[in-house]
Amino acid sequence: MKIVTRLLLALLLVGFISCRDTKAEEEEAQKAVEQIEAVEKEAEEISEKIDQEAGELEEALEELDSI
Repeated sequence: MKIVTRLLLALLLVGFISCRDTKAEEEEAQKAVEQIEAVEKEAEEISEKIDQEAGELEEALEELDSI
């Protein structure tokens, strides 16, 4: 009976450790995803700003052409 009890405790300990490792990996993955999303958002904002400035430059060129 002692062997069975020790075996069950060992299995429980291994299961607990493996679950804890999984949670740490999930937290790391979540942080990486958040960083990627932040970079994507910044890239989108920069792209929109470039498009806006390009439109303003085109309008300025059209005005110069009309003079």
